Amino acid sequence: MERDASLLAGHHPGDDPILRLYRWVPAAVTVGYNQDFSAFDETGILAAGYDLVRRPTGGRAILHADELTYAVIGTSPGPVFGASLHETYMKINQALLAFLADLGLVADISEGESREEARGLVCFRSAGRHEISVGGRKVIGSAQRRTGGVFLQHGSILAGPGHLELSSFLGAEVKQDQGRIEAVTTDLGQLLGAVQTGNDLDALAPRLAAAFARILDLDLVPE
Repeated sequence: MERDASLLAGHHPGDDPILRLYRWVPAAVTVGYNQDFSAFDETGILAAGYDLVRRPTGGRAILHADELTYAVIGTSPGPVFGASLHETYMKINQALLAFLADLGLVADISEGESREEARGLVCFRSAGRHEISVGGRKVIGSAQRRTGGVFLQHGSILAGPGHLELSSFLGAEVKQDQGRIEAVTTDLGQLLGAVQTGNDLDALAPRLAAAFARILDLDLVPE
């Protein structure tokens, strides 16, 4: 998260966009930029061997365990990502949909959640506007921060059930939501019919990067 925040701080309108893809070792709980740490059981999170950090982007809490994470830093308004938050989300979603299509998966973009759902603590409890689902179940959640003509967008591509454990570190009334979270989410392991190991996700990362390059009509220049 510090690296992504640093890249955002050093980015200027018109700079080449940046795409980072990574996994989490150890797993970590991140809370949204405007969330309060006191709503989470920090002692329990650390005892489980996980980190607890704040994201520079908005949105709600996520347990980053079985997933491939992306971060995009770019210019908006601008010719690549459009002029608004909505246009930026939709351009990035085109790349994510192309990636999933390459895996043989037909995905949809959520039209949004109710106001009550939007007030929840957990990102994957419901599908907000611009988030991606397969068969009506959320598989990619994203959040964005915009400042000074540039933006950072984070997204979690679920690859396994690890995110469900987040409910263990919340209040009792929220813990009861684990069944709902499981019912409204899916992951690449379920969708592809095979557990996605770290090596599998490492192999998928270049395909995701290629989808971004194709949709954005940009050349890939690896670090």
